[in-house]
Amino acid sequence: MPKVLNYSIVGLEDYIISFESYCIECEIQQHCNFGKDIPFNIKISCNDLNQAKEKIKYKQLRKLQKSEDISLTYDDLMKKVKINLQGIFSQIWKERIKDQKEEIRCLDSRKVDSILVAQRGQDWWQDFNMTLKLINEECLKIS
Repeated sequence: MPKVLNYSIVGLEDYIISFESYCIECEIQQHCNFGKDIPFNIKISCNDLNQAKEKIKYKQLRKLQKSEDISLTYDDLMKKVKINLQGIFSQIWKERIKDQKEEIRCLDSRKVDSILVAQRGQDWWQDFNMTLKLINEECLKIS
């Protein structure tokens, strides 16, 4: 069962997600840039999530304007726009965590057994996804 990572609000709409619990338990940590003293953290802003949603809305709306009947109103078109939060979370995961594998040794299959990396990556992703869902809910309350 996924667990929620430690996260805290640092400003009106900014959150810090800490992977501290992973760094403490990790037997590979002696080779990592992160550990007990300097845990791996990322900063997520409600603006990051909102901008990603707006970008998707804009792309879908443009596509719908070309393919749908011109008599449809803007509101009708907006009802057809679907936002995939998983896609947004996946993009954040890729850009802010997966692409940092040089710094996060236990997610680097070139330095650690690829089966272990795959399992760790899956565990991290599930927990990150659950945490982002909670942060997104908090952001919806603010906006």
